[in-house]
Amino acid sequence: MCGKLVRDNIPKIYESEGKVCVTERLEMEEYAERLLEVLDGKMQDFKSAFEMQDDENAVKEIAEVVEVLYAVLNLIGVEKESFEKIRLAKCQKFGGYDNRVLLKEVLEKQD
Repeated sequence: MCGKLVRDNIPKIYESEGKVCVTERLEMEEYAERLLEVLDGKMQDFKSAFEMQDDENAVKEIAEVVEVLYAVLNLIGVEKESFEKIRLAKCQKFGGYDNRVLLKEVLEKQD
């Protein structure tokens, strides 16, 4: 876990176990880069759990992914509520993924 961006309470948890943590507060540019690294890692963790049909772990990893996405939204100045409005508007316009539609080809109509 060392050398990685971690959740805010992780150092406190280690310290409660009698350990000493050396931390630093990242500048915004590095923070953004590290957030994307964490997002990639958490997506890989989710994919692994999903492929192994470990639903319990997959849900936990989705929670991790969502938390990182919320941090990214915060970084770019978008509140969760604003994001949710955007998400719902896109869903209303384009639909969701419930129908499992695979678009194979789009052809021009023949007159």
